Amino acid sequence: MSKIINLQTRVLIASVGFFSLLTSALSAQGNDSLSLSACIQLAIKNNQNLQNKRLDEAINQEKLNETRADLYPQLKLKGSYQYYLDVPKSLVSTALFGGPPDKYSFSEFQVPQNINVSADASWQLYNPAILAALKISKLGKDMSKMATQEKLETVVYDVSATYLNAQVNELQANLTRSNITNLKKNLELTTQLFNQGLALRSDIDNLNVSVFNLETVLSNQLNGLSQLYYLLKIYMGLPPSCSLIIETYKQDNTTYSPIIETDTTAYKRRTSYRSFEQTNTLTKLQRKTITSGFLPTLNVIGSFGYGGLNSEFDAFKAYGNNKWYPTNFVQLNLEIPVFAGFKKHHQLTRNKIELLQNQNTMTYLRHTLQMEYMAATNNYNHYILDMDYQTKNLALANKLYTQKQLEYKNNTASLNDMLTVENTLKSAQVNYLNALVKLKIAELDIKKANGQLIK
Repeated sequence: MSKIINLQTRVLIASVGFFSLLTSALSAQGNDSLSLSACIQLAIKNNQNLQNKRLDEAINQEKLNETRADLYPQLKLKGSYQYYLDVPKSLVSTALFGGPPDKYSFSEFQVPQNINVSADASWQLYNPAILAALKISKLGKDMSKMATQEKLETVVYDVSATYLNAQVNELQANLTRSNITNLKKNLELTTQLFNQGLALRSDIDNLNVSVFNLETVLSNQLNGLSQLYYLLKIYMGLPPSCSLIIETYKQDNTTYSPIIETDTTAYKRRTSYRSFEQTNTLTKLQRKTITSGFLPTLNVIGSFGYGGLNSEFDAFKAYGNNKWYPTNFVQLNLEIPVFAGFKKHHQLTRNKIELLQNQNTMTYLRHTLQMEYMAATNNYNHYILDMDYQTKNLALANKLYTQKQLEYKNNTASLNDMLTVENTLKSAQVNYLNALVKLKIAELDIKKANGQLIK
């Protein structure tokens, strides 16, 4: 372990020299540049997908309120007015009126006008289906919160990774500018040597070609950087046309220690795993909803009102000196399911199969998350070592370049030697920056695999 720590110390020491070379090439950033944390906060506030997840939470809260409302007493006012243009007749035995029992006559038992006004109340005293639905609604609310958390982690990861890539690409572009400047200085020197008869025209042409090539590389780098800025703005919920300046990457002197011990329970902290656990719980609650169909229900109904009759057309007058008759009743309803054609039996069988599917999916998800953790750990440990190697390689390339440049000025080294060393330096720079971004992304992946992306 002490050997590893010493290795990390050498990485930091070697990096200091490299970043000191970058200082002159980096453009100054104003106070309006945004840090990574500031970009993340803007994304948390403005990202449209994240906003929709929060709205989903509000929707599920209202669904819960809707389900809970079924447990409260219900009250409604009712009124009806009915006027028969032709009063219906009924066939009755004449024995009712003292006639022979084998004779029938048509009689009117209603009057043309009927008016009824009432207040109807009902209350579910016991309904297991509503209670089960209430539990499902509560779980749906919790699942919505978990989905918001999962989207939040995705936004934080995407913003962090894109921000870091943009920073490193900015470093690469500035290094290319610095290399172009150095090439142009060598071009001036070679031109002077050519005028003194100490260099060839082909040497000047070679340097011009190298300058043009690097300017093409710079153009491509700036275009890629522009695309990263567009993507970062989208993740932050900002329009692509808005102005955005991020901070220049700064060496943070972080000591990276390899991960030796493996956490076999890290998957339990992952939002995706906890979210699927909720899905499994939902399937179990749905089973309770099905079984509640075998239980009885009990509710009470009450109606309190008045009715009026009239043999003439008068919408506001009742028969017999405007006399209104009360129509009040209280009713208790009990329903006991007996047979439903085996429907619930098949529903329970299907639910049992779904639970088995969930168990298989949960096992697969657990293995997948464990694999992601192991891969993230391996990558992290690998890129720590690679970063050390690339740092030492870059320091050596800088040393060779400085030495060869001095030899070229003293006319003790050829242009081809100079260009070869310069290409070596450019490769070392690219490899270093690639190792840097991979290590930083690996650090993000470790936090994600540990369920610690958002503290």
